[in-house]
Amino acid sequence: MNEFSTSVLQFTHLDQSKGSKNIGVFLPAEEVKLKRTRVPKQPPMMSDGVSPTLPKCNKGPKRPRSVVWYYFDKILHEPQRARCKICGATCHHANNTSNLFKHLRVKHPSTYKEAESQREAEMELYLELKAKSGKPFIRPGIRGRRPKSLTAITAPIVKAEESVMMNTSARETVVVRKSYGAEKVKQTMTRALLKMITVDLHTASIVNGKGFREFVRSLDARYEIPSKKNIVKNLLPELAEETKHKIKLDVVIASYFALTVETWTYRESQIFMTLSAHFIKDSWEMSSIVLETFDCTEDKTETNVATSFKRITDEWGITDRVIALVADNSEDVIHSASLVNGWEELICFGHTINQVISHALTSVAELVRIQKKTSDAVAYFEKSIKASDTLAAVQQQHSLPVHKLKQENPRFWTSTYAMFERMVEQYEAVNTVLCFLGKDHMCLCDDEVELIRSVVEVLKPFEAATKELCTEQYTYMSKVIPIATLLQQVTSVGMATLPGPQSALKNALISQMQQHFTSVENNYKLAVSTLLDPRFKRHAFTDATALELSHQRLLSELATVVQISDTPSLPSDPSYANDTAGSFWNMFDRKVSEAGAMKTSASEAENETRRYFKEANIPRNANPLNWWKLNEVQFPHLKVLAQKYLCIPATSAPSNRLFSKEGDLTAFKREQIKPGNLHTVLFLNKNLA
Repeated sequence: MNEFSTSVLQFTHLDQSKGSKNIGVFLPAEEVKLKRTRVPKQPPMMSDGVSPTLPKCNKGPKRPRSVVWYYFDKILHEPQRARCKICGATCHHANNTSNLFKHLRVKHPSTYKEAESQREAEMELYLELKAKSGKPFIRPGIRGRRPKSLTAITAPIVKAEESVMMNTSARETVVVRKSYGAEKVKQTMTRALLKMITVDLHTASIVNGKGFREFVRSLDARYEIPSKKNIVKNLLPELAEETKHKIKLDVVIASYFALTVETWTYRESQIFMTLSAHFIKDSWEMSSIVLETFDCTEDKTETNVATSFKRITDEWGITDRVIALVADNSEDVIHSASLVNGWEELICFGHTINQVISHALTSVAELVRIQKKTSDAVAYFEKSIKASDTLAAVQQQHSLPVHKLKQENPRFWTSTYAMFERMVEQYEAVNTVLCFLGKDHMCLCDDEVELIRSVVEVLKPFEAATKELCTEQYTYMSKVIPIATLLQQVTSVGMATLPGPQSALKNALISQMQQHFTSVENNYKLAVSTLLDPRFKRHAFTDATALELSHQRLLSELATVVQISDTPSLPSDPSYANDTAGSFWNMFDRKVSEAGAMKTSASEAENETRRYFKEANIPRNANPLNWWKLNEVQFPHLKVLAQKYLCIPATSAPSNRLFSKEGDLTAFKREQIKPGNLHTVLFLNKNLA
């Protein structure tokens, strides 16, 4: 190999060691015909025989074209004027962009802000590329208007740690900078990543996905995604501890708390309980926090559950301020545990409605038969692709909505209602397809369809009530009495005119509601929360005796609040100190003073209550806490009880997850998280959002 070939190969090796992507193809030396070819000088050798790495000589990145030209067009034959794409006005630019930016700032302020942001982003990218090119750093600037935040853009690059590598001649420097000079920016992006993982209930392994990493790089190539191990072992626990300290600031101030317990199964083998607390802040904002999620698979006994509850509330310092615990009535262990800790248990209203309707549907034999027949037909269409495709074609031919059939979930009555409602809509197309495919025994006859239609009508008020519970962000316990009363009244209307199965269903519903709803007006916490809700007050009650008892008990409790907050000082006369007669009468004077204080407290409580009930009810869709925030000065003692009882939720689980697809999706996502990380992730899922 001649001298020229050797030099070329050495230069090629040097270029590849620097990561260059321009790999040339070299022909044999005897086939290369060169004229006036200059042989490149070999790089000097170090003492150890290794060639030093030289910086690539290039001109660096090209400065980006001004973003203002996204909004202006140049005018032919007028080289120093441009036309605005937004309003059509022309501006003189004199080969710079100052006037163009001024036009955007004056005429189109929102567009100007967008242009400024875009300009800063492009300049930041330009500075980064220029720094990576190996050129000495030059203070940047752009023609026309200088970006206001230029200093903020360049600061991370200027202040970044630098490592310097000198070449042989010691005349050039290569500056290698960190991906982020400002650690705060990296922390902000990491915090957003952790929030996404916990709020959306993703597993930490999402950061290992190739697609996810490419997506993040497309947003900001400088951000280094933390590893899954670092997220699970360090970042999430640190964020949970930080969040806990922030939440405790509100917890310490709050006066009263209501607890809810959600029991759920993890991968059909483990049983977990999630204990949450609900309270009203001084600013009259409802706050709900997850306290802890714990495994009770092996220790689900009255004593162990009660001990776990108390341990958690003691850790948060709220044991003595808990006024009620809301749970599913099927959990006897929770009921006993709440009694052990001295807390009154209230039944989850959502699960109560579900139990009422499920029992009523199963008590009518004809409905059970039709329900199974409908479910079998839906299952056939779910399993057979041919049947589902044929159904879609028939729906189009008959001008019916192209909807899929809905299958019921035995746990939730709302799914049965949805299955019946969809079958009434599509029964003609369904029967056509079943007959065409030789499944005549699955077809619903006209009488059966009419029965299903009547069942849908009977259950429509219950569906509306459940939907209201599920769509509200927070459902107050004060809604239990109004909804329970109205459902009983609506169901009782028109019973005599209905045929056998429909009448039997209504009778079953009324019987179930009498069993589960009769005592709601006699429960003081339910009654007082309704009385203190400015949407309902006394109008939601049907039992006059229960209303009067609740009212008298409210007055008694309010008088205690008045006495505690406005304790009058005992009459004192300085002359009594040296008067033996005065000291002789001290006991009598104290007795008279206490009697007067009691009379004052009772009268003040009665006056304040009377004024409250004379106020007009606010609209049913209004937020009761907003009303109390505006009127707390007028009712300084009633507001204490309002904060105490309006913090009690109507459901043990978040209302939007009761009988909806979101609940099933949440359950599925929870099962993807390892048991050891459940508490941390679910804690942040609720409290960080």
